[in-house]
Amino acid sequence: MAIDKVKLAEKISSAGKTVTPQRITIFRALELVGEPITAYELRDLTNSRSDESFNISTIYRVLDFWVELGLIHKIESANKFVVCKDEYRDHIHVLQHCTSCQKIEEHREISRLLKMPLSSTFKAHKNQVIEIQGQCGNCQDLITNLKP
Repeated sequence: MAIDKVKLAEKISSAGKTVTPQRITIFRALELVGEPITAYELRDLTNSRSDESFNISTIYRVLDFWVELGLIHKIESANKFVVCKDEYRDHIHVLQHCTSCQKIEEHREISRLLKMPLSSTFKAHKNQVIEIQGQCGNCQDLITNLKP
């Protein structure tokens, strides 16, 4: 699901930030890949497809920008990044990470439950990511079929 340029610009300006060519190029590259990717893989991809040459510190700085806005997620366990698939609203992101095939799924229903207050005196920060590691159904089936 690609976010259109107008919505992307609105999200950036509503946060008091500015649209830059580097930010758009890196976001679009990550969106194009559609799966988790490391900063180094993203640098190589953007440098091969762009007239510009991005260094790794620029890539990380831009990725931090998008993570802060909640438009991409950092998958801490794999040190990879992926575009948010939940209409870019502020919420708690719940990701299932298959450690066999590296597939990532974002779940909205679980995140809605987690928006409930944890206590009357505690307020969770926006755009947090909860990562649940395990094996997807395809990988479980593959492992089951390999057993004698």
